[in-house]
Amino acid sequence: MPGGKLTLPAVITADQAAAMGRQVNGDSPARARAAACFADLVRVQDLMDASVPDDPAEDDDAPATATGGGGAPPLDQQLALVARCVEANVPTRVYSVSLGGFDLHADGKDAQQSILTRLDKPLAAFQQRMAGKGVVVAVYSEFGRRVRANASDGTDHGTASDMFLLGDGVKGGMHGEAPSLTDLDDGDLRYTVDFRDVFATLLHDVLGGDPARILDGWSGRLENLL
Repeated sequence: MPGGKLTLPAVITADQAAAMGRQVNGDSPARARAAACFADLVRVQDLMDASVPDDPAEDDDAPATATGGGGAPPLDQQLALVARCVEANVPTRVYSVSLGGFDLHADGKDAQQSILTRLDKPLAAFQQRMAGKGVVVAVYSEFGRRVRANASDGTDHGTASDMFLLGDGVKGGMHGEAPSLTDLDDGDLRYTVDFRDVFATLLHDVLGGDPARILDGWSGRLENLL
């Protein structure tokens, strides 16, 4: 879990397995917690089974010129599973999904329009379904792109990138300053917001965590974000 089957020894019956996920009076705190965890494990497995079609179609719309990020189910299926987990009150606080195909080293313009559409539609549907449930979505990339196109009308790996936030409590609009397309750092954009400020804000304001503990003492914040 996740992604595989929950397998029990053959000597355990279905009734015995169900009993492992039930709390009874007199259970110690540790035993009660173990039962709750097992029940959640079974529930998530059921949700995963219900979310996967019998004959999943291949995603034929991925840009042929893009690389990286292969192997994941379509984004709408991933987000549908997350939505079902949230609606089932699974205690997980953070979920991660992915969409590949943005590593556009050639013919980037048309391919990027296609891949951004495949990002936009599932995100919009997910946000509509999760409205009012306290869900915040952060969209980010593992690396940015260069400003100048290469000889194949694509762009190569860069440093600075953008992040998108949406969900309950997020204040819309652009936070930070737009980067200059002429004042570059060896061909790369100069970022105007440190991504750790964004993560620290989410850790503190959404998850109630201590950013300094998780981000090695980092104390920055992005004001007026939430």
